[in-house]
Amino acid sequence: MTDRGEGTVESAPATANPRWRGEIVGRSEVVTFALVMVVVTTSFLGRLSFELWGFTVRWEQVAPVILVGWLLVDPRRRHDFVHTLRHPAVVALAAFIVWNVFASFLFSPSLTKSISILAWFAIDLLLLAGLMSLGERAVWAERIGIRFVVPWAAAGFAMYLVANVSGGNVAWGTDLDSLYQVYVARLTAGEANIYASILVLWTLLLVAGKGYKRRWMIVAAVTVPLGLVGSQTRTAVFCMILGLAVYVGYEFARRRRHTRWRGEFWFGPAAIIVGVLVAYGASSNLPEFGVAETAPAVQDTTVPQTQDKLGDVNLQGGTIGFRVTVAKVAAEDMNGVNLWLGNGTNTFGVRHEQPGSPGVPGHLIMLPVQILYDVGIVGLSLILVFGAVVLYHVPWRRRPIAAAVAVSFLTAATLTSMFWFSAIWIVFAALLRPVTDDERVESPQLYS
Repeated sequence: MTDRGEGTVESAPATANPRWRGEIVGRSEVVTFALVMVVVTTSFLGRLSFELWGFTVRWEQVAPVILVGWLLVDPRRRHDFVHTLRHPAVVALAAFIVWNVFASFLFSPSLTKSISILAWFAIDLLLLAGLMSLGERAVWAERIGIRFVVPWAAAGFAMYLVANVSGGNVAWGTDLDSLYQVYVARLTAGEANIYASILVLWTLLLVAGKGYKRRWMIVAAVTVPLGLVGSQTRTAVFCMILGLAVYVGYEFARRRRHTRWRGEFWFGPAAIIVGVLVAYGASSNLPEFGVAETAPAVQDTTVPQTQDKLGDVNLQGGTIGFRVTVAKVAAEDMNGVNLWLGNGTNTFGVRHEQPGSPGVPGHLIMLPVQILYDVGIVGLSLILVFGAVVLYHVPWRRRPIAAAVAVSFLTAATLTSMFWFSAIWIVFAALLRPVTDDERVESPQLYS
């Protein structure tokens, strides 16, 4: 499923151009579109789950299985799905998962713990292959996802304000960050970092798709920065600006060679960057909410006594220093054969308690450290190969936003483990989908 910018596109067979409305006809199309909508919607509901046979099952894990089941049942989709299983990106991800299985059987002290994540990886693989098998119709997922950006951001900031102003009496959709004595927005995501990271990635796709539409961008430039303030996630603020800078630089350099400069191109990125900088600056002047008087007392005397989490970049304390401490604990187990082969998937919490929290299983919050701990240098190399394969097969027109997503994702993943969540794989599938006729009409010079 590649496009080298020379008019050659390899993809699953497609009929009419998959516009947003008007061409979703027939039972097969309607059911597929509905299931794609469910998949995208549940990807924002990462915190919602139920218990099944002793495992915690998330609704975002159920939806992809149903989608793939339909693709296998529907004779019009079955061949495309099976054919997509041979795509290099799918094969590379499958190799990484197989290595996780191998390392877990060798070294995991709790196969139950390992299986819970291995099953999640398998679902992610099915999700990626399922959406890719739709060919041009994978654009449905992208168009649905970018429509969540504004309400997702606005709701996060609203919940952040309500929780802190009420002193935690109304705290739905938030978590108390006891290090800073402030409630942070997560909405229905697993945690604030994941909420903010998903917001950043979908905003990047929004800018790439609708950056020239000023009404869209003005609204997003107000709401998205507020959502980031509500999450109180410093990494997300940095990732947003960094990703947009990469996108603008890449796109500008390419358009200078292939087409004339267009004012509408830079409006979206510029609007978001200005909004983020204004919101970030204003957040340092927010009033104290009085949460410290009503929230549980902080046990660690080394943590910062401030609610200005966004303004704290001290590497010796706070959440950044905490992650450094966790990484040092993990490093104790990464030596000899385990450095190369790993310690087994999802096993850090079996071996270690969370630093400063006796009785609480440890959790490796940083994705690179987690992969290195679980599957060693070999596994880390395999996932890097997967990333390289994805970037290679992204259509030429979409290379700038792919580079922006890659940089933002790698930066955010350094401080949060969001790799398993379905929103990440939906974004990957959106980047890998073939170019639609609409895109060729919007940018004919890029295909001349």
